Order: sequence, then C-alpha cells, then structure tokens
Amino acid sequence: MLVTSLIALVAVVACYTVTVRKAGSVRWLPESPKRSSWAWSIFFAVLLAFFVCYSAAGLVEADVPSSIVGAFALAACAVVELWNDRIRARFAGLARPLPALVEAVILLVGAYLAFVAIELPSNPYMTGFWWEGLVFEVAIILIVMTVLHFLFQRSGLGAAIAAVLFEIAGLAEYFVVTFKDAPIMASDILALGTAATVAGGYTYSLSSNAILSVALIGAVVVIVSLTPAPRRSERRGRAVAANLGVSVALVAACAVGYNTIDFARDFNIIFNAWIPLTSYYREGFVSSFVTQVQSFRPTKPDDYSNEEAESKLADYASQYDETLGAQESRQAAVTQWNEEQPCVVAVMNESFSDLSIYDDLAGTYEGPQWFNSFDGALAKGTLYVSPYGGGTCNSEWEFLTGSSMGFMGSGVYPYMVYNMEGVENLAATFKQMGYTTTAMHPNLATNWYRNVVYPTMGFDQFLDISDFTGAERYRNMVSDKATYDKIIEQLKSDDAPQFIFDVTMQNHGGYDTGVLSPDLVTQRTVVDYDNPRLDEYLALIDISDRALEEFVEELSELNRPVVLVFFGDHQPSIASYYNNWLMTNDPDELTHEERARTTDYLIYANYDVAGTPTTGETSDKSTNYLAADMLNMVGAPLTDYQKAELVMQSTNLPLLNLLGYQDSHGTWYPIDSKDKNGAQLLRNDLQYLQYHQLFANGVNYQTGAGYSGTVWGRLQ
Repeated sequence: MLVTSLIALVAVVACYTVTVRKAGSVRWLPESPKRSSWAWSIFFAVLLAFFVCYSAAGLVEADVPSSIVGAFALAACAVVELWNDRIRARFAGLARPLPALVEAVILLVGAYLAFVAIELPSNPYMTGFWWEGLVFEVAIILIVMTVLHFLFQRSGLGAAIAAVLFEIAGLAEYFVVTFKDAPIMASDILALGTAATVAGGYTYSLSSNAILSVALIGAVVVIVSLTPAPRRSERRGRAVAANLGVSVALVAACAVGYNTIDFARDFNIIFNAWIPLTSYYREGFVSSFVTQVQSFRPTKPDDYSNEEAESKLADYASQYDETLGAQESRQAAVTQWNEEQPCVVAVMNESFSDLSIYDDLAGTYEGPQWFNSFDGALAKGTLYVSPYGGGTCNSEWEFLTGSSMGFMGSGVYPYMVYNMEGVENLAATFKQMGYTTTAMHPNLATNWYRNVVYPTMGFDQFLDISDFTGAERYRNMVSDKATYDKIIEQLKSDDAPQFIFDVTMQNHGGYDTGVLSPDLVTQRTVVDYDNPRLDEYLALIDISDRALEEFVEELSELNRPVVLVFFGDHQPSIASYYNNWLMTNDPDELTHEERARTTDYLIYANYDVAGTPTTGETSDKSTNYLAADMLNMVGAPLTDYQKAELVMQSTNLPLLNLLGYQDSHGTWYPIDSKDKNGAQLLRNDLQYLQYHQLFANGVNYQTGAGYSGTVWGRLQ
C-alpha cells in the first residue's frame, strides 16, 4: 500500500503542477479550476498522504490488488474533482426538471454506495442481507445526507460530510468488531470517554476491505459533489430560507417518526441479543444501531401499577420469612451478625474467567489453579453474567442493584442512560447500616460515569487512578495486587465496619501488547493454532490467581471479621472463537451462547459463619442474585426485593441474565420466551418487581455528567 499510495500521490501532484502551469496540451486536465474544485480535489490528495503515512507505520494489511485499486481510485477522484465546477454547471444547464432529477438520483446513488462502503469492512455476509434492513439503512443514510444537503444550500458539501461521517462510523465498527468480536452498541456512544481511556492497547490495522471501503466512499464524495449548481436568482434570501425549511421539516418528520414508529416491529428489524453480530450482518450496522436506541425506553410490564408491585413484594417477603428466613442456619447467622458486623469486600475482577470450560482448550489448559483448588469458600462456582467481551459496568450494576439486564434490553448501559439516584443498591444498604462505603477503580473516575453514579448510590469515597500513583502495573494497567493492598490498608485504617467495592483493571483487553515478561507467558497450541492473544490473557489470569491467593491469606490473618465476594465481570472477546470451534455438541443455540456468558465467583469469610459450613461444594449463580445470596449466608438484613429474589431463586428461577433464564430442571429459555411454565411466571413477577425497584417514581435519564432529567424524544 505504501508504494501504490506514494505513486498515486506523486501522480496527483504532477497533475496539479501541470494544471497550475496551464499546459493546455493535456486535455484531461482543466484550465484554471475554481477554488471550490481545488478544495474538493485537495481533500483526496490529503487522504492519499494519510495512507502514505499510515502504510509507512506498518498499519495497512491489504493485499496488492486492493492497495492498487484503493490508491489509484483516490487519485482518480482527485483529478475528477478538478472538473467539479464545470460538471456542476453542465448539469445545471439541463432543461427543467432534469437538474432536480439528477440531484435526486445523485443523492439516492450516493446513499446506496455509502451503505455498501460502511458495511464492507466489518460485514463478511453482505450477500445475505435482509431486504428490510437494507432498505431501512439506505433510507436512514439518504435522510441524513438530504438534511445536510439542504442545510448546506445544495452545494454537495453537506451530503459529502454525511458520507464521510458514516464512513468514520463504519471504520469504527470495523475496529470494534476486530477487537471485541462484538458490534458497536447504541450505549457505546454514551461511553466514548471510557472507550478512549482503554483504546491504547489495540493495533488499528486496515484490511483490504477497509481500504476498498475508503475508496468507495471517495467515489460517493465525488458523486455528491457534482450536484447541479443551483441557478442564480435575485431572490437568493428566499432560496436559502426554503432550503433551510426543507432541512428543518425533514428533521421534524424524523423526530415524529422516531417517537411513533416501532422500528423493530414495523420494519421487522430483529435484534439477536445472543449474538449481536448476526443482527448487524443481516440487518446492517446503521439500522441495528438506530433500532437499539429505541430500547433505551424501558418496557413497562402489562397492567403495571405501583400498588400491585408493592403487594407482590410484600407477598414474596412473607414467603421468605416463613421459609428461608425461618431456617435455623439463617437464624444462627442473623444472631452472629447482630453481635458483630463484619466488613464486606466485593471484588469485581476484570475479565476473570476459566477458559478451560472450552474442552480444556483442547487439553492445553486446566484453568486458574489456586481458584479451582480452593475449598475454603462459603460458596463458589460458575456465575452467569450478561455482558460478553466488554460492558463491565452492566455486571457491576447487576451486582450492586440486584437487577437483571434481561429486562433492560440489549445495548443499554444503565449507568450511562438512567439516573441512579434513589435506586436501592448495596452501597446504600450498607450506608444505612452505619458502614463506611468505599468504591475503588484504578483508572479514570469518569469511566462509565462512575464519578456521577457512585455518589448517588451512597459511596462515601471513590479511589480512582490518582490514588494508585507508583502502583505495580502489567501492560501499563494497575495490578490486582495493588488494589488488594489498598483494600488491606483501608481495613486496617478504620475500625468501623466497612463496605469496599473494588473494580480491577489488570486483565483488560486487548491482549496483543506483547509486553508481558516472557517468563510469565506460556505458549499454547490449540488444535495446531497459536494465538498470542490467548497466551497473554491466560498469563494475566495466572497473575490474578496468585494475587487472589495472597489476598485471601492476608484476609485470613486480619484480626477482624471480613466477608469477601469475588467475581469476574465477563469473558474476554477471544473466548467466542473457542466456544464455536471446540464446543459443537450443545443441544441448542441458547445453551451454547450461555457458556460464553459465564465467569467464576467466590464468597469467603475469614471467620466461621454460623449455619454455613465451608464444604467446598460448587453451585451456579447469576449476578443479579449474588449480593442477596451473600447477605443471606452471613445473616445480614435483607430488603424485601432481595427476599423476593431469594424465594424465586430457590423455587424455579435459579439463573437469569440478558439472554435467558433457567428453571429448576436446568432447562434454558430465551429471556422473552412466552412458554407457560412455572419459571416463566416467576420471571414475569421479577420483571414486575424490578420495574418498581428502578422506575416506581418515573424514568429519569442521565443528560450529562452530573445532570438528570427527561430527555426530549424519550417521553413515556
């Protein structure tokens, strides 16, 4: 790509030189192009110069034919644009209504080609596109291009800007899919600041399709730039007002359509929460993304009322008091808790999971050794989570609030979308019990709006990256051990009961840095395939495993009671390769996909908890139940909502996450299943109670850092 781009750039500069010197013998170059034509042309020359620099940095991995086509297509665009003013004038001189017809055709063709360009880098199944998604996506692109086209007075610049912005979004989608094996979700736009802080661990290489995509969007820019020039009129002011009026009218119509049309239902844009990429492949990036935006509005259960929710809540709380709450083990734990309240430490460990669940990675991996062998826990086992490959804050939200992403919609990050003030959560519960509450995350406090969310939840203090100066690091990420040392320091510094919530950073993707010490990394060949990213990830998990062992030993030596809840937030994105490659005998797709939504958890106490022996047995849990389970084991007070969850979990709804729910017989059902069974009735009740838990006083949205309110266009 470097050579072809450099040759193309030199050719373009040579054409500029000939044009400036007015060498009339070169007929395919115009004499004295206007400044607007020069501006259009130089845009492509700058783009070629960018590719020269990008290629020189070794960041282009395109094949030779794609490199040649991409470079010389951009060079051709640069030359064609030198004729821009003449071609536009020729179109404008056509008999009416031909100029208007040419303008409409140019916008339509430009929209379709832009659609192809933005899908090309990341969508390998474009021939299998669903017509509904294709038409909807092209329509969205056409509307945006038309709005900007009229806003910029039909000069072609507005439509070109729209095309370039869509291309940037398409390339961003390409990088995200490459790094995370997952598409850009609607809420990712709200989390751009968070994404920016962790973007340095990836290599941004352009593939052949990405190069061809840029070349194609260049053609789109040329096409829309040739829009017939509006005829000069003495009523210039009226023409400007008319163009602005068309632009405003289109925006208003889109706003009305957004609030009155259900894209998923009316346009049959179906989103597959199990494998989001499949939806993007068949429905399109833009159409899937826009449809998800509508999911920000939470679904209210049928016939919902606060009075009915409170009645259900009271009924479930009574059931708990008469059954689980009346058991001798629970009563013994309550008595013990009332005598001395232990400190509670929760560690949500970044990407901690056991990939040996994938057929031991063809016999090459046995999992985190200490974690798997430890038999001194109150509870331990597999944790079913909602996120995969990213979306840390959703596991965090499920744990702290006891709510499930299964009822929130795929692509939603509650921290970013909803105002959490007044929402019942673990920090607020401990604060009401007189605990000192501390949140800890060794990165920017603004990640996932934590600097806004944590104070509203009831955390007294938030230790962020500024509190870890000089801390031990791996790949420039603060180590797990450094956060554990900080926890021990906090526990020793205050004799009052404490609740500490630690969100670690050490194991964050990407895993292609290659900067870990070689003595820490073991190369594993899985079915004749060497994957350095897998090796780096597993090395980090080994480091986490050893740090956790040391942390538990330190807790065991503390002269005060401490309860530890440890869990992984999600699997790394590389795990899906091995799930699809090595695990081929699952009874159904949901069971297969649920495996990729598992991590590990551990509940440990450094003292003998009355009524709960440490047998070393394992059990499956889901993140929304985890806090209630821990509080129930150690005898802590429970809210009515937590009591309701414990009743449901113990009867016929043991597991629940974004994809589905499981009944007491181990059968999985899609989260929106309409099957009439006992588990489905409990699932409906839990959704009813969760809506009350979160939105009993109305739906309040985040409108920016530190602000909340009703966002226009999201009215209930």
